[in-house]
Amino acid sequence: MAPYPQATAHPDDFAASRAQLTAMIARLGGAEMMTCTQEVLEDYLTATGRELQRLLMQDQLDARSRLEQRRPAVAGADGIARVRAEQGHRRLLATTLGRVEVARIAYRAPGAANLHVADAALALPTRLHSFPLQRAVVHEVADGPLRQAREDLARTTGQQLGTRQLREITSEAARDVRDFYTQRAQEPRAAGPGGRDLLVLSIDATGVNMIPSGLRTPAPARPAGPRPPSAQLSSRERTGRTRMACVTACYDAAPAPRSAADVLPKDAAEREARRKGPRAAGRRIDASLEHSTAAMVTTLFDQAEKRDPTHGRRWIVLVDGANHQLECLEREATGRGVDIDIIVDFVHVLEYLWKAAEDLHPAQPARAAFVQATARDLLEGHAPRVVADLHAYQRARTEQDRPAPGLARAAAYLKAKQPYLNYHIALTLGWPIASGVIEGCCRYLVKDRLDVTGARWSLPGGEAVLLLRAVIANGDFEEYWQFHVRREYQRTHAVLYQEQLDIAA
Repeated sequence: MAPYPQATAHPDDFAASRAQLTAMIARLGGAEMMTCTQEVLEDYLTATGRELQRLLMQDQLDARSRLEQRRPAVAGADGIARVRAEQGHRRLLATTLGRVEVARIAYRAPGAANLHVADAALALPTRLHSFPLQRAVVHEVADGPLRQAREDLARTTGQQLGTRQLREITSEAARDVRDFYTQRAQEPRAAGPGGRDLLVLSIDATGVNMIPSGLRTPAPARPAGPRPPSAQLSSRERTGRTRMACVTACYDAAPAPRSAADVLPKDAAEREARRKGPRAAGRRIDASLEHSTAAMVTTLFDQAEKRDPTHGRRWIVLVDGANHQLECLEREATGRGVDIDIIVDFVHVLEYLWKAAEDLHPAQPARAAFVQATARDLLEGHAPRVVADLHAYQRARTEQDRPAPGLARAAAYLKAKQPYLNYHIALTLGWPIASGVIEGCCRYLVKDRLDVTGARWSLPGGEAVLLLRAVIANGDFEEYWQFHVRREYQRTHAVLYQEQLDIAA
């Protein structure tokens, strides 16, 4: 039996909203409003229009309460039948239009919690705030600081929410993100001719300033006694108080063969003839403060195998060269029996070359020429020669007792990553060689939101914001929100009843 019979509301049920509309029309036609500015007119309609919408919602909810039909009994999941019924039990609901009251029948039994069938029919949330208001909170908190989110919500919805409420709503809204992507079906994409379509995976990490309880290991103790003045207090304050956020990306790309001249042209003719590299398609990004690099790599490979369950495509992995990431990637690939081609991001290599150039050449033009020539050698497949030259420069500086830390780091880095510097092969086969996608994701997901001045994050709060920003960036938020609302219905209403309710109107 449905809670509401097949009947329509009586015209008198909307008396309050009708009176509000009549008053608005009368005011608009009066002498005061007929001579006001457009700004005053718009402000008046915005404020009174929101109140009119709130009254319409309240009148409709009151009409539902009047039409709710009593059931003989309601059996809860505890096996107790509620045969007593009391009308007029009310609860508040904060909405994007203002606060309203929901009146409904409470089904009761001695020693058992009340059940409200109408709450299930309306799919009301457990907390005070409606789902549309929670959705607005999610967008505001994911986009900017809590204080700004609070002010924006007050301006757009008229609702005053505290920062604690904003944090709780955001954390609850993110609770189903992992399950959403786990259960979501991914259509496998068939490889192109000869299995040449690329499946590109990338991973990176960046630090987030945390409160002490959110750190993986306790922060180092501060030195006792007074400390001397420093011009870098902010940097010193952050030491040992960050937690690494791991960001991953998976996308499709078609091969786009190139040469070293297409990446670093020497002259105008080569610049004019440059060919573009592979373009990312179907990008899916993920991020986490809570999970380790190994766990995120496992999730990344799960996503990749949904796209290519038979391992028929070429798997390209772009990294910045972090040893732990490389170990996790190779271990996961071996365990799954998939061949991967790992490439160290060429932009990271350029950064090391610039540091070496600063030690070798005092003038800027000479530095640029060194980086240009050395990078072209790497792109053309001469990594062993480049490594040997850098070590020779380093030995000469050591013999001259001239420290060159940038040169030493560049030589050690390129020597350690030499197996992953086969850029000439990657360019010939049309693979990407730069991790611009993951670098952009790190900036957008992490830096633009979690690295704002003065921010220090708890682990649940930072994790929730990262997950929601990833869902929004993937373009999946609306689909995810419907999934989350269905999950909330199961947790809030369906589990309370012994059998599935007939709540269809």
